[in-house]
Amino acid sequence: MMVTSLKKPITVDEAVNAVQDFVFNQLGNLIGLGQPLRVASGLQSMWLVPLVLTSPGYGIVGVVGGVMVDMEFGHIVGWTPLDEVRENAAKLTDAHENELESAFQLHRVYVSPSAS
Repeated sequence: MMVTSLKKPITVDEAVNAVQDFVFNQLGNLIGLGQPLRVASGLQSMWLVPLVLTSPGYGIVGVVGGVMVDMEFGHIVGWTPLDEVRENAAKLTDAHENELESAFQLHRVYVSPSAS
């Protein structure tokens, strides 16, 4: 027997909001969110929100993990272990070290001291 929910599924924006709070509290501001994907299984439907490493001046460096959000209730139901996300981010940073540093230097904002 199949159980049907009468509740309207959460939107992609609601899923993104839930993941943004989780990521900021757990990982800081250099981990951003990629384009969410809908995932269906025999038990439930979810949003898969990719976690991406970002860098000033460079943009998205690469995917470092993901977070799953239940479409019915909006709860976070799974994620890449946080130590793996950090490890993946460190590996990407090391692999792109020169490009990231160059991009950062090109887009750095210099503030000149005000005249006294």
